[in-house]
Amino acid sequence: MHRQHYRFAGYSRLEIAFMLVLGIFIGLLAVTKYLELSTAAKEAMEPGLIEGVRSGIAAYAEEAKSRGNSKLFPSTLDDAASGAATPRDPFFGRVLEKGVAVEGWSKLERNHYLTPSGNTIVYHPESGEFLYSSDTGSSMPVTPDKP
Repeated sequence: MHRQHYRFAGYSRLEIAFMLVLGIFIGLLAVTKYLELSTAAKEAMEPGLIEGVRSGIAAYAEEAKSRGNSKLFPSTLDDAASGAATPRDPFFGRVLEKGVAVEGWSKLERNHYLTPSGNTIVYHPESGEFLYSSDTGSSMPVTPDKP
């Protein structure tokens, strides 16, 4: 009886290289899409956070008014240092209960903030206004309801 010998070689180097390149390509697409969605989510959260700060400023003013204080608005919205928001150094702690440490937000200087979308927001303690300021010099007021 004659035995047949079968050769099982497995995958060739070319096939392995092709699968590796295909896997890397799919991985890069997934990471790129994730980063796009992450950026979009931060930007979508921005108006809600701003509205929350506005509500916090209005609540602060209502409380100051009920106590008979002549100064209705806080001089600053937080004690955070300039730079990015962190859990140890959150923003808006004077008008929001826990403060905010959302990635993408940074503090440029006292009462000047940079949003994830690249807009600058300025808080005016005399009036309680929270203003979007663009690089072109135009601004869109975001003011709390006057008490």
